Order: sequence, then C-alpha cells, then structure tokens
Amino acid sequence: MNFISQRQCVRLITGSVLVLALVALALPALAGSLSGGSLSGWLNTQVVPELGRLFSSHPRYQGQRIQIVGGNDNGLSEAIGHVLNSKLAGRGDIALIAPGQAGIATKKLGSIDQLSCVDTDESDYLLQVTTGLGEPAGGRVHIVLMDLSAGAEQVRQWQWQGAFSTAERQQYAKPLTTANGSLSAPWHDRDIEAAGAALSRDFACALRPQIHHSLALQWLQESGLPAVFSDTANIARHKLGNFRELGISDVQGDYAVAIRLERLRGDLWQLWLTGTPHRKTLAPVQAVTYFQSASPTIVAQPGPAIDFIDVQMVDATQADKGRSRADLQVTLRLSNRAQQPIAYSFMLSGGHFEQCIAEPGYYRHDDYGLLAGELAGGASVLRRLVIENAEHRPAPLYGVPKCAGFRDLQGFQEFASQGYKVTEYVRWAM
Repeated sequence: MNFISQRQCVRLITGSVLVLALVALALPALAGSLSGGSLSGWLNTQVVPELGRLFSSHPRYQGQRIQIVGGNDNGLSEAIGHVLNSKLAGRGDIALIAPGQAGIATKKLGSIDQLSCVDTDESDYLLQVTTGLGEPAGGRVHIVLMDLSAGAEQVRQWQWQGAFSTAERQQYAKPLTTANGSLSAPWHDRDIEAAGAALSRDFACALRPQIHHSLALQWLQESGLPAVFSDTANIARHKLGNFRELGISDVQGDYAVAIRLERLRGDLWQLWLTGTPHRKTLAPVQAVTYFQSASPTIVAQPGPAIDFIDVQMVDATQADKGRSRADLQVTLRLSNRAQQPIAYSFMLSGGHFEQCIAEPGYYRHDDYGLLAGELAGGASVLRRLVIENAEHRPAPLYGVPKCAGFRDLQGFQEFASQGYKVTEYVRWAM
C-alpha cells in the first residue's frame, strides 16, 4: 500500500553515498592528533578495537545485521559513522549494512504486506552516533548500541567529552551529505530513483491500514511539472502499481491521488502525494519528500507528453536458456506524433507461472526489464525490452512445473488506457 511513515526519534540515514569520498573528508577532522584525550584517539584506541572484538567474537552478534547511523543531523555525526563503518567493514565476521541500504526497500515486492514500513526493520542492531557542542569549545560524542529485536533496548554505550578541534567543529557545522528526503538532507536532481522509491514506500505504508483486500487508486495527472518532479512522481506511481493489492487507473477508484509541488524557499521544494478517499470508511493519506533543485521553469507544452506517444506491442517471445531459465523479449513500436522530443521509461515485470497456469494468482516475479530513451519529434522506431533468466521448467523431473511469462503485458497491448501499468515516465525531453 502507499503511505507516509512517521519520523521516528532514530532516523536512519538513507540514500546513495560515496562512502570513500565522505570518509576522506572526515578523516582530517577525526584523525589529526592521536594524543590522549582527542576524539580521534578515543575512536581509534578504544571504540573501534572494542567494537571489532564485540562484533566478531561475541556469540550474541554472530550473523546479526548491524547498521551504523547518525543520531542527529550534522556532518560530524555522519562522518564519525562513516569512519567507524570504514574501519569495521570488509571483515567477514562482521555483518554491517552499508549506508544507504536500509530504510528504502530494495527487494522486489509483490505484496504490500512485505513492505518494511519501519526504517529499522532492515537491521538487527543499530550503532547510533550522536554529537553535541559545549561552551566555549567543548564537544561530546555519544555512541549507543541498540537491540532492535528488543524494542531498541540499549545494550552498550560509549561516551567522550572534550575539546573539538577546529576541523571537527567545522565538520559539525556542515549539513548532511547523504540525501534521505528530509528537510535537513533533501534529494537532488540525480536522486529521482531513490526519491521515487521512498515516496512510494511512504505512501504505501500510509495506505496499508486502509486495505482489507485491495484498493483502486485514481491517479490524477499533473501537467507542466518540471521533469525532476514529474519523473519522481511517475516512478512512485509505477512502484505503487506493482503491489498486487493496488490498482491504478484514470477512472474514479477508492482514492484520488494527486501530486502537489510547493516551494519552501529558494531552491528547496516539497513534493507531495495526497490520497483523498471516495468512501467515508477510508481516511485521507499523504506522503511528502524534500528536494533541493535549481529553480526550475515550468514550460508551457501542447499537453501531457503521454498524449502524443503511441506504443504498439509487435511481439512477445521467450528464448530457452538451458533446462531451467528463459529470456523474455517484448518488441515495441514507439511513435511520437509531436514535433518536440519525448523522453520515456518503461518497466515490465518478468517471471514465471507456477504449475504453468497463466493466471495472476500463479504468477511469481523474477526480474524487471527496463526500456528508456528519447524519441525525436515525428519519429517512429522499433525497440526491444529484454528480461533475462526467468525461471522456466515446464517439465521437471521433480518439483513444481514453472513456465516463464510476463506480468502487465496488457499495459503495452492497450497502452492508451492501460499504459500506466508499464510507464515509469513519459515527458517532454529537455
């Protein structure tokens, strides 16, 4: 389902992170002086060795997933977390979740019940780093190990108090470099995939309590949005449509879903998904995420780009690969009836049918195929969307027969009315 999750007191840092680059920035602040009492000396001589011994040898932590996060929104907490992660990572006896892996679901989910609506569900233990300032030049660092299976119970803690160096105070004053869609760490133009995934997750989680069996979502198209926001919303729509409990169309359903963009200040924006119920038994839902993007210009267009693209499914085939796998291929003819170029992205689920029964209840997803590009004005082209290695064992010696196949081919067969099933975005190219 789709919904906005409540922010918890412990917020996981998510998003794509260039860990080595961040650590390189952090090390001058943390590893300058190793004399007694320094922050870097405490980390290197006490905290890191003790954590290494604890996580690698104590039976309580064997095979447990451990994530290091910042407990407050400043660059020093984030930098310390990445330094700890870099010193402990790479050891086969310690199961660290890398920054950016938890929080946003990376699994291919078919049911909304599989969705992780609590950010901490992806890990077993949290190692949370919190930093603070004192006067006149004092600082404090608090590192807490929490057992998430016991309601975030504190297991151990480490505390340091002393004088931050000039570089450490400068690092403390820096904003987070890891985008997670919060007000303090907004997304950027390059983050639309992660932003769309997060927005769909939050909206689905908001919807989940409203679902008994299924919900129909009427998606209200918003024309004229800048590309970064319309693409994010379309990715969110596509991911929501992959949940079997949700159906998305342009006709009235249980909810009317609208996209709203608001400028907070300067280049900081809010992107909203709002769900207005059409039945009194349902509650309104919403999800919001923050973007930092250069003030985009909303350009007048002849209409939504999707109204000017024709998509015809020419062929759908499979090619056996050995005794248990098959490649799936869909051939499409794409035509642009406008004089302006159109950018498009289509995604199709490929998988197999249990017992070789081609009905929705027997379908099992294996992987996605992606077809993206740009179509010049007045152009018509043939493109092929390929999904590799779908399970295919129609006549096994033992076990359940499985036949490779697609989900949502109807989105291409009836693109004018069903195109939302396969469309990530169709927009005017820049």
